[in-house]
Order: sequence, then C-alpha cells, then structure tokens
Amino acid sequence: MPDGLRCTVVTPTASLFDEPATYVNLPAWDGQLGVMPGTSPFLTRLGVGVLTVQSSESKKLFAVGGGFAQMQDGVLTLLADDAAAVGSIDAAKTEAQLAELDTKLAEGAGASARERETLGRARQFAFTKLSLARR
Repeated sequence: MPDGLRCTVVTPTASLFDEPATYVNLPAWDGQLGVMPGTSPFLTRLGVGVLTVQSSESKKLFAVGGGFAQMQDGVLTLLADDAAAVGSIDAAKTEAQLAELDTKLAEGAGASARERETLGRARQFAFTKLSLARR
C-alpha cells in the first residue's frame, strides 16, 4: 500500500490539478467523502459541490459539477464533468449565469424531466462557483 496520496482533477477539456495531498474532501453523490493516504480503493460518482485538497503547504478549493472519483494505488483521480479552481472563477459572469438559469427554471424551461434536472444541476454548479468566488 502506498504511503502518499496524489490527487488529480481532470475535465473533458483540461487537466486542472495534479499534486501530492495530505487530505482530500470531495462531494460524492451521496455526501462528502474524506480521503487520506492509505485509503482503500474505491470508485464513486461525484456530486455538485466543493472539493478541498490539502497539502502540507497549502489548501486548494475547486467547484466540481459531477463526474466520477477513483482511488487506486495511492492516486485519487477525479474525472469531473465540470470543475473550476477558486482563483479562476469570474464572480460577475457566474452571477449572470446563475440569474439566467433561475429565470429559465422559473419560466418552466425544459420540456422533459431530464432537461429540468440538467438545468437544476447547472444552477447548483453555478451557485457553488459563486459561493467559492465570494469567499
């Protein structure tokens, strides 16, 4: 069993993070999940929420919008549908996106339940990003 923990965060378009960590707290589909060095292998779906990656030198925060997380051989890989590092979030742009999604949801946009669910997840991700940007 490896002694360390390496955390990687990738989206379909970019690799956002790949560094050693001492502790990771991630939003699983059914609640928050904490990962430390020596954690047993697992595979889980990601929810929408805040990812916290702590190392001995720093703490990094990301907004995560779904995907999968896998722990294997001391490497935690997050394959996120969407993710943003706290420093890369434009609060004004995200606030406008959130307002637009709120309007669409209030007007009953989305003909099917699946479309409404997609809009709801996009709204939750925008809200998470805005919350992080305002910290």
